[in-house]
Amino acid sequence: MMPQQSMDRCEVSENCHHHSPGAHSSQRRLVSGLLLWVGLLTVSHVVSITLLIITRPHALSIPLEHQRVPWQMLTFEPTSIDDNDVSVARSGIKWKTQSKANNSVSLKEGSLTINQDGCYFLYLQVTLETPEVSGQHIVRVNKPNRVLLEVRMTNTSLSTGFLGRAVDLAASDILTVTVSPGARINTTYTATYLGIIGPKLYL
Repeated sequence: MMPQQSMDRCEVSENCHHHSPGAHSSQRRLVSGLLLWVGLLTVSHVVSITLLIITRPHALSIPLEHQRVPWQMLTFEPTSIDDNDVSVARSGIKWKTQSKANNSVSLKEGSLTINQDGCYFLYLQVTLETPEVSGQHIVRVNKPNRVLLEVRMTNTSLSTGFLGRAVDLAASDILTVTVSPGARINTTYTATYLGIIGPKLYL
């Protein structure tokens, strides 16, 4: 009986030795496949990043003033008539600006001319000194044949009105700001101002 048991153990041992190389080979193929897949993913990411850097200039490496920003923001302040400007009642407000030269909005004789079709966001703040008459003053931002913005202000001293909205404007539109009835305007740039955010015109 003992010799038979020894032979059985040998056969089992031989069978184990025969199966082990196949199992190890399968594991090696699996690991190799996974490594190849990870390598391909890594290469694809490197190629994608390289193409992105080549085809699009890096925004951080370009000074802000040289970037082609698709919009611009302009701020205007009221002009002064004379040294006693605050005592003069106005039915309209003329504007000036300290902004850099631009092409989409032109300033001529205190009025604003739009040079490019597009959607613009307009915002306006007006501060009145002591009103000339009792009741209400109506401040409007106009383009030819249309009122774009309107605010009604009471007859209290230093009354301030603020308004803003997005509007569609066309090239050659002229923007004006009127006050009805005429009133004394606080021309301090922090009290009365006009702002325009719109598309930038590239020549």
